[in-house]
Amino acid sequence: MTTPIATTESPKHQLVIDFERMAQRSFELCMDALGKVDFYKRLLRRLEEGQSIADELPVVATMSPDLVKLTVQRLKKQADIAVSEAWELPTELKGSFVTTVRSVLPEGELIPQYDVEYVAETNVGQVRVQVKNWRRKVNVEVLGSAEAMSAVYGQMVFAGLKAD
Repeated sequence: MTTPIATTESPKHQLVIDFERMAQRSFELCMDALGKVDFYKRLLRRLEEGQSIADELPVVATMSPDLVKLTVQRLKKQADIAVSEAWELPTELKGSFVTTVRSVLPEGELIPQYDVEYVAETNVGQVRVQVKNWRRKVNVEVLGSAEAMSAVYGQMVFAGLKAD
């Protein structure tokens, strides 16, 4: 008989891996949404200057100018919402964590710096996951007791099983 070899990492290590994956995806979603916001801002600026945007959006050639402006404003608003929602956790994990998102655009930079904090409360303590980016590099740090991390990781596993 052989001794089984554990193939799983510690709960802390697994939390870091899971949150790095989610944070990288969130960052990519956020950058995509920010690109759309910039695109729609540029279109609105052109519309306000009386220019046509049919060269960039051929579908608007047959629309009235007022409808075009309302449509671009609505699309920009949707992109703004997508930026703010990009850092939210998947639906099945939202009940376990409180999310706080802070951002700043340093002078001379093109990419905002995000400071996102996910906090989970358990019977054995609090786990705080901090996600920060600098340019395109995303860093994740998990803070809390080993017992609390184990409890949070268990909650995440069960939430994932329920979602499937």
